[in-house]
Amino acid sequence: LVQRSSEIGSLGRSSAVMEQADAAPVAAVGPVPTKGPLSWRPSVVGAGLQNLGNTCYVNAVLQCLTHTPPLAISLLNGQHQRACQKQPFCMLCAVRAHVTRALLHPGDVIQPRKDLVASFHRHRQEDAHEFLMFALDAMQRCPSEDTLIQQIFGGCWRSQIQCLRCLGVSDTFDPYLDVTLDITAAQSVEQALRELVKAEKLDGENAYHCGVCLRKGPATKRLTLHRASKVLILVLKRFTDVTGDKMDKKVRYPEHLDLQPYLSVQKAGALDYELFAVLVHSGWTCHQGHYFCYIRAGNGWWYRMDDSKVTACDTASALSQSAYVLFYIQRGELERATGGASADRAPRSPGADPIGRDAAVGEPRSPSSIRVSASEGPLAETDIQEITLEQWRRHQEHSRPKAEFNLRKVEPALRPIAVSEAQEVYEPLLCAGPPSAGPASCG
Repeated sequence: LVQRSSEIGSLGRSSAVMEQADAAPVAAVGPVPTKGPLSWRPSVVGAGLQNLGNTCYVNAVLQCLTHTPPLAISLLNGQHQRACQKQPFCMLCAVRAHVTRALLHPGDVIQPRKDLVASFHRHRQEDAHEFLMFALDAMQRCPSEDTLIQQIFGGCWRSQIQCLRCLGVSDTFDPYLDVTLDITAAQSVEQALRELVKAEKLDGENAYHCGVCLRKGPATKRLTLHRASKVLILVLKRFTDVTGDKMDKKVRYPEHLDLQPYLSVQKAGALDYELFAVLVHSGWTCHQGHYFCYIRAGNGWWYRMDDSKVTACDTASALSQSAYVLFYIQRGELERATGGASADRAPRSPGADPIGRDAAVGEPRSPSSIRVSASEGPLAETDIQEITLEQWRRHQEHSRPKAEFNLRKVEPALRPIAVSEAQEVYEPLLCAGPPSAGPASCG
């Protein structure tokens, strides 16, 4: 039931991946932090992605990775790019270039980099989860940054077998990047997790040979979380291994998930995770259908991202899907990424534009109404710039809510983007209007 690290990365290892000349990595974005992570709270969602022909599974995975806070922060601080040798190809640099372009072009449609899928895509519908694990494994194999993916997505299971004769205990530890849940009999993610860690009796033909008493006899086996990952990837096992047929049933999944009951060593207090991405498959088998996703951007708003179409939606819509892959982040990691406050607690008002109108159409934000902090932590009160009442009214007029924005243009080719150090795409944006305007109303 658990995806072991040894099973990850068997896809595409024999195929060489060559970096394309028209898709060079972008320049470093902003200064390298000396203490702590960069603040992560963009005011808008990233760009839509063009479908290049049966690449919806790629687009859905890239959108989920783009909006994974600790991964985006680590890539955008520029430290890896300066140390990387890029020989012959670096998946981390390729993903970094994609993340930067997506966040610098809100309201547009961009093409996903072809070198991201050159050794995986076979011009047919592929499985999104397989591509996700392929991408994570490829990023792990960068020699100059071989621990980043483990630090973000990696955790460790403890498999404990206890002999019922001498009560001797044997522990085995297995690392993981994702957790596969059997949903055959489960109606919710919590129920599937409880089934995963339920104690198993080893007896009869499955009797255990104890290494302590050196006898074969009954034993119990239980799987628990020895070390929980910062970002938790839950895969709902919807497809059969042989035919690829889909189990199309609704499985409830929470916005907030507590992993405390599944830990090897119980600790005081909850181990809270928050949902930030939902990957969905529409269709009857893994060989056909369509992939799209729901993501929660740094401004706290949910969006449906379906190739080039990006639509603002409510939380209820994001929680009512027939999910295939769920992305959760530890509450503490999310608070560090968003400057000390969980994104879902962001105040919202009827006048707040969740997409950010000026950013969506490529218009520069007015320096009189918005100020980008140069610090790495939350903004202080002295960082707020005053505006006139008339400026605030004009700001409110531009920030009327829109259910959907039309993506304006498709970039014809993948070009290197030079980013100056003044462009802090992941620095917090703070509207200078009254608190009722909300965090996402900096149109």
